[in-house]
This record gives sequence, C-alpha cells and structure tokens, in this order.
Amino acid sequence: MLCAMPFPVFQLGALPLKTDRTLRAVPYVTYALCFVNLAVFLGQISLTPSALYQVQQQWGFILTDPRPAALFTHGFLHADIFHLTGNLLLLWLVGTVLESGIGGILFLLLYFAGLLAAILLYAVIGQACMPASMGVPLIGASGAIAGVTGLAAFRYYRLRVLTLPLLGVPGVPVPLPVPVPLWVPFWGFAVLFAAREMVAGVGDILSGASGGVAHWAHIGGLLLGVLAAALTRAVPDAVREYALEDSPRAAADVAQAKRKRREVERLLWDHPDDPELLEALAGLLLASGTPERCRDLYRKAITHFLAQGKPERAAISYLNLLRAFPDSVLAVREQMRMALSLEELGHADDALDAYCLLTEHYPDSDDAQTALVRAAQLSLRHRHDPAEAERLLRLLLDRYPASPWRQLALSRLEEQ
Repeated sequence: MLCAMPFPVFQLGALPLKTDRTLRAVPYVTYALCFVNLAVFLGQISLTPSALYQVQQQWGFILTDPRPAALFTHGFLHADIFHLTGNLLLLWLVGTVLESGIGGILFLLLYFAGLLAAILLYAVIGQACMPASMGVPLIGASGAIAGVTGLAAFRYYRLRVLTLPLLGVPGVPVPLPVPVPLWVPFWGFAVLFAAREMVAGVGDILSGASGGVAHWAHIGGLLLGVLAAALTRAVPDAVREYALEDSPRAAADVAQAKRKRREVERLLWDHPDDPELLEALAGLLLASGTPERCRDLYRKAITHFLAQGKPERAAISYLNLLRAFPDSVLAVREQMRMALSLEELGHADDALDAYCLLTEHYPDSDDAQTALVRAAQLSLRHRHDPAEAERLLRLLLDRYPASPWRQLALSRLEEQ
C-alpha cells in the first residue's frame, strides 16, 4: 500500500520548490533521513522484481502479519521514483525548517511517531471498513512526512512555499506543470492535504478497498502532527520567534517599532526573564524614542544570557548596550565575565575597553587587578602599543603593591 506525496488534490497538484525561510541551524537529522531514504531506494532499483517483492513483504508493514522492525523499516521503502521524489522534496523543504526550530531529537521523535500513528489509524480503519487491504504491505515515508506537515503548519504558520502548479490531464499518467510559480502559505497546503485525504479515505471506505494509496495512514500522520502542536508550545513559540525576527526590521520605522514593542511587552509579561525578548524590547524602545528603560533591559538580558551559558549572545547585548550608553558598566563579576568572553571570542578591542571600564569603576575589587594585567596583554599583543601596556602595568604596581600579579608585572616590564 503506497504512501504517496500528500499534495495532489483531485486533478490539481503542486510541486514545492523552495520556502521563504532562512534556517537558524543545520538540520542534520533531516539530511540524514533524506540520505537513508535515497540510499535504500538505490538499493531497491538494483533488485529483480521477485526480489523486490520479497523485500516489500519482509520489510513493509502488513497488518495481518505485523513485525516489530517493519513498524519503522516500511517508512524507508518506496514504490518508484515519483513516490520517492515527492516525499523527499517535501521532507527536504519543510523538514529542514521544522528541525531548525524544534531541534534534531524532537524532530526525529516526531518523524517516527508519525510512522506509528499512520499505521495505527490505517489498521483501525482497515480492520473495520477495508478488510481487503489488510494483507497488502504498507510502504513509504508519507506518514512521517504528514506528521511533519501537521506540526509545521502551526509552528511556522507564516511559512510560504514557492510552488509550481500541476495539472492532471486525462490519459497522461503524470500531471503536467503549469509554468506559473506561486508563493502560497504552507498552512494552505496542510488544509488541502487534509481535505484531499479525507475525501479519498471516505471513498475507500465506501468502496470497501483502498485504491493503492494509504489515505488513512496519511491522515493518521497528520493528526499526530496536529496533536503534537496542541500538546507543545508550537504556536506560542512561533509567535515569539516571529516577534524576534521582526524586531530588527521594525526598529527602522518609529511607528512599526511602537507596534512591535507592544507585542514584545505582551510576550515578556508571560516570560519576564527571556533574554532575547529583553534585548529585542530594548532595541525597540531605542528606535521608538523612549530609551529610559533600555539600559536596565540590556543589563538584565546580559545577566540571563550568561546564566544560560551563552557568552556569545551576552556579548551582542553588551555591545548594543555600549553603543547606546557608552559609559555603562555591569556588576563587577559580570563585567569581568563579559570582558573575558569578548577576549575569547576574538573581540580584542571591545575586551580591552571592558577591562578598562572595570578598573575605572571598581578600583578596589580583586578583579580590577586581573583586568589591568589582561588589558596590558591586549594592548601589547593586539594593539601593538607597548607604551600603553607599560602604563597599565605600572598602574598595577603603584595602586596594588601587594598584588598577586606583582611579580608577573615586573617580569613583563623587564621584557619590554
């Protein structure tokens, strides 16, 4: 029983070409799944018809002869090149987007859960209404891809897909392309998919036998994706992600910045310690001409980024803070951590400035001594300014005669 590509609707179809979304992470799991499906198919085409039949009987899922391994292996078998291409194209385009949003582990769990849900619903409907289909092997990845479709329609509700319309012509076995590519919302694909499969599935029930495509398996995968969206924070996560993406663009226009600011403030009401939202709100307040809270928002964002072990993101917030408020300084320990992070990330000039701010604002702290030594090193190695390095080392010796860095400072002065 084939799990075909889920987009043809009656005599119309759509070939997805690309999405309008830039990936935020490399979707290794999706790439691996595509590779495995392709590799298995290349192995299939080298088989004789009788050998291929045996493979489908052995590794496809048969409801009257269920085998545990076939619960998963059936999803890597495909009937022909069109079956494979339709599935892999959609997995490549939409799976990559979804995986970059929810992470590889959750994506893989969703993928295999979609296969299981597809079998479960197909088994229930087949047992009750289509007993003639119970002995036919179920093959194809469409159940899993339907699950991806169901969740992606909610998680990325603004996702658009560039599609090439296909037109089914009587007597022609393959739909013909209509040379007018269109950008359409992905949720529209999901709705068309659900409508088409429901109509075809009911038709199978009325006829008592499937027409060769496991429509109820597709519906089972899709329902699993919708259930996953309902049980997780799919829509709230999407709202947050879109708000963060829109904020930099909105900051270029005062009116848009004010509107987007209200949206981000509503999100922060539920998540007051979200550092990305804090950073976004600070930028929007600056753009809308109300900078009073910005300094505190940036500082709070930095604190939470550091607490989450994200020094790179903390560095971005810190540099944004300094651009808006050049005289700003963090608490002494955070200022030191920020300076060290900037140095490790290769921002030598910014790190040097951060060390100098620490020594100016917290001269009585132990960290000020360390900051002077590291500032001297940066002045010498990165700015090639031995005079400034010598000044900082002598300041350390004069200001802190009992400093544990005293001997190191003396040896560095002798080397110069």
